[in-house]
Amino acid sequence: MRISTAQIFSMSLNQMNSALNDVTELTIMNASQKRINAPSDDPSGMGRVVELSGYEKSLSGYIDNCSTVLEQLSTADQVLSTASETITAALELAEQASTETYTEEELQMMALEMEGYLDALYAIANTQLGSDSLFAGDDIGDDAYAMGLGVTQTNDSFSSSDFTSLEGEIEDTVAVRFTSDGVIGTDAIGYEYSTDNGETWTTATLAAGDTAFAVGDATVELATGTMITAADDDGNGSQFYLREACVYTGSSRAMSVAVSESTSEDMNTVGSSIFGGVDESTGQPYDSPNLFETLADCIVYMQTGNYDGVAQCLEDLGDCHETVETGAANLGARENKITYTQTSLSLVKELTANSISSEEDADATQLVVELEQANYVYEAVLSTSSSIMSMSLLDYI
Repeated sequence: MRISTAQIFSMSLNQMNSALNDVTELTIMNASQKRINAPSDDPSGMGRVVELSGYEKSLSGYIDNCSTVLEQLSTADQVLSTASETITAALELAEQASTETYTEEELQMMALEMEGYLDALYAIANTQLGSDSLFAGDDIGDDAYAMGLGVTQTNDSFSSSDFTSLEGEIEDTVAVRFTSDGVIGTDAIGYEYSTDNGETWTTATLAAGDTAFAVGDATVELATGTMITAADDDGNGSQFYLREACVYTGSSRAMSVAVSESTSEDMNTVGSSIFGGVDESTGQPYDSPNLFETLADCIVYMQTGNYDGVAQCLEDLGDCHETVETGAANLGARENKITYTQTSLSLVKELTANSISSEEDADATQLVVELEQANYVYEAVLSTSSSIMSMSLLDYI
């Protein structure tokens, strides 16, 4: 068979291109140290790499979530420890005030100290990490608590549900008592209030048919049909104290974050379950033990020289302290759970990374040998092709 010069040139170029392509591919592998640099290198292998890489990325997301949750829980744990110490100090103060060995003037000084403890716990309940509230549930962008109005009762003439609305502001605790009998929403009823612990009184009348009445710059509304009995100087009859209260403005559900494919964990806490206070949606105090309401009541009892009331608050404060301690223990348990989860996820991520590496990484030793061979072949092809292409008919004469 006769082979033309054009065929020789074409075959030589094909061989040079093939050898050069081998050198180029091996050079790329050597530079990246990966045997799969494009889907065409190994379609099935690339598919496995893509699948494993996606799984590794999801694991990284869960590990990051664990870190975020741990940071939130750790901070909350620390501030609850401070809260526990503050409550311990409040317990000691309440114990002193309940012994009846102090004068009413001294109790009023103690009330100022107790207000400091309440303010400190209010600040703790509104702790934020960055811009996230630790105790506002999933309403993390706002404070957990705001100051509002509440009621302290010295007898059983009222129940919490009798007070349907408390609005406005007060500077100090206000004593309120009714001076005539009647039914709210039906009768005209006289009442009076004092802003200086009973030294002076302002008198007024709740008009017949009305349910709301003014107490300085505040307004109190009672439920229609509430029975009113005139109060006397012995503490009997319809009377109460209007004072400041800590109102829970957060959510009733904690912020939940996925920490694994099948597990979510609360990264913050519903503050009302630990600190209590007043429910913003209903205007009613949360069930006992209620730390904020107990402290607020205790302050009023100290201001008014009510030793028995302080003694009752002392007992309630003990229950509140246990609630805070239980909340802290719950945070610690969640921290441990998330730590174990994060450790497990990190191990799985490492194994996944190893699987990806074994699938796409090149054998460095073998790659060097193959690259040397490819370079040798390419040089040989260039040399041979050069010799062939330089021949002419004159070489055969």
